[in-house]
Amino acid sequence: MQKLRNETYDLMKGFALLVMMYSHLALPNKSIEQSIIYSFHMPLFFILAGVFARDITQIPSFKQYTMKNAKRLLLPYIVTMIILCTWGGIRSFFKDDISYFMLQIIRALWASSDGVQTQWGLIYAGPMWFLIALFVVRELFYGIQYVCAHINKYGDECILGISIALSVLSVIIHPYLPSLPFCIMQAITALAFYAIGWYVHRHPMPWWIYVICMIVWPVAIIYGGIELSAASIENYPISFVGACGGTYVIYLLCKAWSKVLSSVNTKNIKHNTSIIISPLAWCGMYSLPILCMHELEMFSDVYYSLMCRIPVRCERAWGGGVIAILFAWVILKIPYLKDVYK
Repeated sequence: MQKLRNETYDLMKGFALLVMMYSHLALPNKSIEQSIIYSFHMPLFFILAGVFARDITQIPSFKQYTMKNAKRLLLPYIVTMIILCTWGGIRSFFKDDISYFMLQIIRALWASSDGVQTQWGLIYAGPMWFLIALFVVRELFYGIQYVCAHINKYGDECILGISIALSVLSVIIHPYLPSLPFCIMQAITALAFYAIGWYVHRHPMPWWIYVICMIVWPVAIIYGGIELSAASIENYPISFVGACGGTYVIYLLCKAWSKVLSSVNTKNIKHNTSIIISPLAWCGMYSLPILCMHELEMFSDVYYSLMCRIPVRCERAWGGGVIAILFAWVILKIPYLKDVYK
């Protein structure tokens, strides 16, 4: 494992990634399991991204910042979509039907989780909408930081307040707008979670705030509803606070598990034996390539192509996730591609 990594955060990302894939591949809409997962899993990713957000004083220039974000987030999206489009072209060629190829091309260019019905079918970005939205979120947050840079007192509170206000505004107006490309509204909606991660990392909160958030989380599961891919947050205050509470519960559980692993590894070092790396932490470390391969698995029909050739029945609920993880492991071994997805 890389030095100086916070294993707790890797465990959190790994857990959220696995339950996300499970919800995509197995859960029916409006089920209680889906309500629980959707109440925290995407907010968790944006909150963690906010924890690692850089202060504007640490950024050399906006151009360098944007280029770095594009390399980290947009390049994996582009490469994955090129793979999907290439597969779509091959499939369309052998089936003498160009519609599948055109669908993949338009999906790649549209780059949004706002679905639009076309003559080739419904187009939307799939799970990788998160990469597009996070890129937009980081750019927006930089702009908000720049605007508030000269506010000496309560500057951080001003940044947090603007982010939450924009998020609320996005939730209100999104149903009245036509579908937009590049996950613009999804990014604005998620901006509040990114900002709260950034703020809490800079300003430790009193214990009672965490307790309130954790108490609200079960209420949010029942009466709230978060679907960031649709820029939708029902009963905003309850859902927002509940998502923070759910994220904190996952943090506490993963922190406890990280201490167990750390204790075992300390003993291993003393006895000169191998260090244990949790599979869950590995998934968190390489959540980006796994997410991209999850997209590939979902939209290439590779699962059904493989399953029809083996004599063992395999539920897609876990089979599709295993394929995505295996694809990620393989792609991290390929020169040039591993530099894109690392």
